Amino acid sequence: MPLWGLVFARVAGIALLVPPIGLQHVPITIRIAAAGIISVPLYYTAGSLEAAVPGLGTYTLWVAKNLAVGLIIGGAVALVLWAAVMAGTYLERLAGWSSPTPQAGIAGSLLYLLCAVLFVLIDGHHAVFRVVAASFESVPPGPGSLAALAERALLLLPARMFLVSLMIAAPALLAALLAMTLLAAAERVSLELAASGISRITAPLLVTVALIAALPAVAYVALWQLQVMLNQVAALLG
Repeated sequence: MPLWGLVFARVAGIALLVPPIGLQHVPITIRIAAAGIISVPLYYTAGSLEAAVPGLGTYTLWVAKNLAVGLIIGGAVALVLWAAVMAGTYLERLAGWSSPTPQAGIAGSLLYLLCAVLFVLIDGHHAVFRVVAASFESVPPGPGSLAALAERALLLLPARMFLVSLMIAAPALLAALLAMTLLAAAERVSLELAASGISRITAPLLVTVALIAALPAVAYVALWQLQVMLNQVAALLG
């Protein structure tokens, strides 16, 4: 039972972040319940505690350690989804859309859901389960330091999220910027177009059309980055 608690903590960190159960709109109670169910088969792959069951204080530290490992694994996958929201924000700013709330706008929500669906379609959740099962060998659930893993994760993940957001947004941004550049050039040639302020009026429409036209390329980049992050988190724990 003490070992199951450590396995559950590791799986819970992942269930909080990784689709489909880690989606923003899934209640936290469902995520925790799913983590409890998933941790049962993983319990039998985790081996056994090499040390005797410690006191409550040490065991709590072990739980926190496994929760941190789960959050690192889940964060590596969720990074692509958060990057998709950032990519949507770039497009919304270009279109001049403003949201009165700190929540993701239409473009950010669309790209977030797109990445979540793609992750499930490529069986990414199964790949995460394999990474978790392998992680019990590289990072035992019981005693052991987490400093090296945490350091590598802190160096990799934040910078990677900004880069991935630019890569996901790039196809739609380039298409929208090209269309807006052509329209601006037309305004320079025609005084009537310049006086009408058509570029300001049509900017939201141009960004919408560019996003729709670039969705296949956006999906390809998102798929690529999901695969890259799954490979990187496996190497991180290797």
